[in-house]
Amino acid sequence: MLLRFEKLKKIGGVYINPKNLKARPLLLRDWRDFLSLDERVYGPYSRTIYNPQERFLVVDGRDERTARKLEGLYLELLKEPLRFCREEYHRYQLQVGEFEGLPFSNGWPGSGVVLVGEAPGRKGCGKTGICFYRDASGMLLRKTLFSLGLNPDFVYITNVVKCNPPENKLRGFGEGELELLRRELEVLKPGTIFAIGRTAEKALTRLGYDAVYLRHPAWYVRRGIREPSGEILEEYSAIKEAFGEWRF
Repeated sequence: MLLRFEKLKKIGGVYINPKNLKARPLLLRDWRDFLSLDERVYGPYSRTIYNPQERFLVVDGRDERTARKLEGLYLELLKEPLRFCREEYHRYQLQVGEFEGLPFSNGWPGSGVVLVGEAPGRKGCGKTGICFYRDASGMLLRKTLFSLGLNPDFVYITNVVKCNPPENKLRGFGEGELELLRRELEVLKPGTIFAIGRTAEKALTRLGYDAVYLRHPAWYVRRGIREPSGEILEEYSAIKEAFGEWRF
């Protein structure tokens, strides 16, 4: 579950995970080239550093201790999925997922910044296991953060609901989902939490967290916006401000 920073390679200003690539790109000038990689040629996880076996970026010993605790939570989810997911969500997730395991979270536990989404998407996290990845809303979020000068792989991203709701129609969340999210945030101890969408805002409010609300990228996608606009860049610049200057 752990991905060590020293295993990454930096090409053209972006970090890649060599293990995610079926073939190494001849040229990566910037993040636009990175996000344009054809997964049929390079692999389904080529445009992120994560995959279902490597979800938590570890930079130092503190990160490793945190990541091991997160790994323990994930193993609890695998052992007792119906404790933390609705049965209908879990059953549907097993149908749409194309990886071993269940969606959970991914990112750098030491970033101090946590993005909490609503639930995995059928064509995105539900299929790949990586939050906000591959589907239209996920790639819009990634493009937006890259445009702001922040690599989206270096924040921590999770969802309130861990299993993909049938046909992407989320019908709320229960105490099991809240328990898992609460324990996850207690492990992370983030400096800033962003609620991506109203469901996330509602869940975090119930847990007593003071989160910054941002409209879900799907809100923009439904309005025909697939590339970062001035509006979403202005709204999501709060994440860049919370993250601060790059430390590597």
